Amino acid sequence: MDALRDDKTKMIGVCGMGGLGKTMLVKQVAQQAKQQNLFSTYIFIDVSWTRDSKKDKEGIAKIQQKTAEMLGFKFLWEDESIRADELKQRLQKDKEPEKEKDQKKEKILIILDDIWKEINLEKVGIPFKGDQTICKLVLVSRDANLLLKDMGAQKCFQIQHLLGEDAWCLLKKIAGDSVEGDQLRPIANKVLDECGGLPIAIVTIATALKDETVAVWENALDELRSCAATNVRGLEKKVYTCLQWSYNHLEGDEVRSLFLLCGCLSYYGDISMDQMLRYAMGLDFFNDFNSLEKARNKLVTLVKTLKASSLLLDGAEDDGDGSGVGASRLLFMDGDHKSVRMHDLVRDVARINASKDPYRFKVVEDVPFDQDWTEIEDESKFISLYCKAMHELPLRLVCLKLQFFILQSNNGASLNTIPNTFFEGMSQLKVLAFT
Repeated sequence: MDALRDDKTKMIGVCGMGGLGKTMLVKQVAQQAKQQNLFSTYIFIDVSWTRDSKKDKEGIAKIQQKTAEMLGFKFLWEDESIRADELKQRLQKDKEPEKEKDQKKEKILIILDDIWKEINLEKVGIPFKGDQTICKLVLVSRDANLLLKDMGAQKCFQIQHLLGEDAWCLLKKIAGDSVEGDQLRPIANKVLDECGGLPIAIVTIATALKDETVAVWENALDELRSCAATNVRGLEKKVYTCLQWSYNHLEGDEVRSLFLLCGCLSYYGDISMDQMLRYAMGLDFFNDFNSLEKARNKLVTLVKTLKASSLLLDGAEDDGDGSGVGASRLLFMDGDHKSVRMHDLVRDVARINASKDPYRFKVVEDVPFDQDWTEIEDESKFISLYCKAMHELPLRLVCLKLQFFILQSNNGASLNTIPNTFFEGMSQLKVLAFT
């Protein structure tokens, strides 16, 4: 909070490994700043697209647009560089004395969350040097060097694992006061040790074990200790163990299948509820329902279950996918139900499980333009491909058990032609999407 109050500090970094709750922390700090009236405008932007170098232009445009919307002004031009100049002028003190006096009380807090590589703030139009800027930046990343050396943060706060009483307080807050019982407390402490001080692990486990008996806690402890490790890069063993345990204890095939589908649709951003509904219906997840309204209600119920298990989060914004029209889109006009998102560590666990029988999901990111399609051909039931540049498809893709096929280009490139024979090896295909 002191750094936010300090007018000389224009750029603040927050860093730490995945699962430590950086996003939640900066949102809470922003809320405290709001209560203390430290700023006149608060802008929070998810920039997880920075994982993908091909999305720079699109990502910069999104930051510009979101900032302009929150400031209540419209760009006069479409060109990115001209928009950057317009935005820069808006975010700087006016040099005319009278206007500067009116502008004196205006202070803007901009939070850029989940940064994976350097963002060129000059291209965006965000001034971050000198006394003329009226905005303060908070940058959130796992990489301290990225924030300090590449982005130029003046201060960087390293978020650490929760230790001792802090970890216990979080567990108790979620699991309930019953953990203070003489019999349960020793077991709860051992379960807490398995969480490794990582908030995402503590929250997930505590949510599932809330108000449960000693026997259930003891069984959870045994299962956590026996859960096999994974070699997925960036996925710490204790995080994987806790998230896997939570997945194992989801009740019912419907909610499990939806969780896995979300994991395969989650690609650095929100998942449209409209999109999810269409895919789930196409895959016969809701084959017992004879109306769109009933299927919608079922989807909302399952999503609520996953959110309650801390396996899904509220969507940051509703960008939509541009492909839904009519009644299905109208079913999700409620702001709380437009989109959801999945923490990237939860997504990794979802994809690990989705790759196994009986689901056999395959997600391939950054498919090159010269992809050897024989490497894609197998007995997978669900295939999701994210392509760098794809203008042509092979004559045939032989996947005899394939039910779900989505091909997404991440640079806006469109397919020139689709061979008539391409689908001949997909006799069980139910859902097809080219986006």
